[in-house]
Amino acid sequence: MLSERYGDGVLDPPDDDAAQRERQHRVLVDLDLLDAPSDAELDAVTRLAATVCGTRFAGIHLLDTDVMTQPATFGFVGGESPRDESPCHRVAQLGGVFSSPDLAADPRFTDSAWVDGRWARVRLYAGAPLVVDGVVIGTLCVSDEVPGVLTEDQVARLNDLAWVVVALLERRRAARIGEAARAELVRANDELVRTQAFDRALLEALPVGVVAADAEGRITLFNQVSRFWHGHDTDSGLTPAELPTAYDLFEADGRTPLPADQVPLLRAYTEGRVTDAEIVIHPHDRFPRTVSCSATEVRDVSGRFLGAVVAMADVTAQRELEEQLRTAALHDPLTGLPNRSLLVDRLDHALVAAARRGDQVALLYCDLDGFKAVNDAHGHAAGDEVLAQAAVRLAAVVRPGDTAARIGGDEFVLMCPEVADPAVAAALAERVTEAMTDPLWSSAGRHQVGVSVGVALSGPASTPETMLTAADEAMYVVKRGRPRRD
Repeated sequence: MLSERYGDGVLDPPDDDAAQRERQHRVLVDLDLLDAPSDAELDAVTRLAATVCGTRFAGIHLLDTDVMTQPATFGFVGGESPRDESPCHRVAQLGGVFSSPDLAADPRFTDSAWVDGRWARVRLYAGAPLVVDGVVIGTLCVSDEVPGVLTEDQVARLNDLAWVVVALLERRRAARIGEAARAELVRANDELVRTQAFDRALLEALPVGVVAADAEGRITLFNQVSRFWHGHDTDSGLTPAELPTAYDLFEADGRTPLPADQVPLLRAYTEGRVTDAEIVIHPHDRFPRTVSCSATEVRDVSGRFLGAVVAMADVTAQRELEEQLRTAALHDPLTGLPNRSLLVDRLDHALVAAARRGDQVALLYCDLDGFKAVNDAHGHAAGDEVLAQAAVRLAAVVRPGDTAARIGGDEFVLMCPEVADPAVAAALAERVTEAMTDPLWSSAGRHQVGVSVGVALSGPASTPETMLTAADEAMYVVKRGRPRRD
């Protein structure tokens, strides 16, 4: 799969010449990526890329003049290597998102040290370009030592994550610029009386919200962005304790009112400096806005305390995208139910809680009877409609606190904690069977689809995998005892 789409336009694959390499080097320097320490956010995106694509390895690969660097990796230790040997370098010349089931079968890559065994034996490989300022500076790659095929959805999600990497890099650059702006504001505050007009022009032009307060904690300045976010200007008559209510401030969850002692601007009075504190601004007549705040105390040249200033960057869109990515990585796209990864995580926690309480967890492995006939006779579109309806019925059967998950094909698993004895689990299985008694419908018509349910109860040595295996085996015992239905 190969796509040449970069950014908002369509670009030709980049030339590999000295000028292009110099442009890449300049962008890496501007982003402060050369010799940069490890970054937890980039590491998290890399892990997520491997999880979404189901590969052993993932990495962010950056193309400097003569070397390839790897600031974030998953599954192996990164480092520097010759640029021309790397699949990343070659993919960058092809343009767009690249996916190959086996690099060893592609003559463009067979002589690479990462493919022929000198350094590694990469087989399955996919890379999405990292485009900053119109320049391809590297790729977000996933790979494995065995051949394989990524779905179009996995390749698309890899490309989404590449844009997340770019957003994180640009945010880091913006933060560095913002830090310089904050330093300039502190310097300017010392000359406030003489330079009021200059300061006001600078503050109004900044793309971040800026708020200042005097030595008593009373607000003295909002710039244009702050006025827009809050919906009104400053009120110097407010006491520090009144600021959270007057300016509609909430904790990062967007629901809990922010205590006055947690307002980033006021924290600078006791802490001297606050960095990247996230809060939510939510006036009644405006949508909620998540902002990342960095504040510092302000002193004159003699050390006399004058007040504090806070700079706020809007990170709402970034947090929404991160949440969407987390949801996409842990839920089945067809039914919206938790996928296997989320099920295993919840089951692991449920087993710990059950051991502490002294009760059991029931796992119900549900396999639809007669579903193959729907696909064979009416096609996958009808099959998808049936699966979606089955998911709704199964989700309606479970109790509050239970989990209904789809783990693949026509297989669903219900995880039910706090089960006192086998009779409760058997009753739950009966409810599942009854829920699938009535026909299911698709655009192709009526379908009689049943369900075979295997039940496993937890014990002292149970793990998520042993329970899934036991429930699966129990399901097949039930299925074999019934008349065959495809």
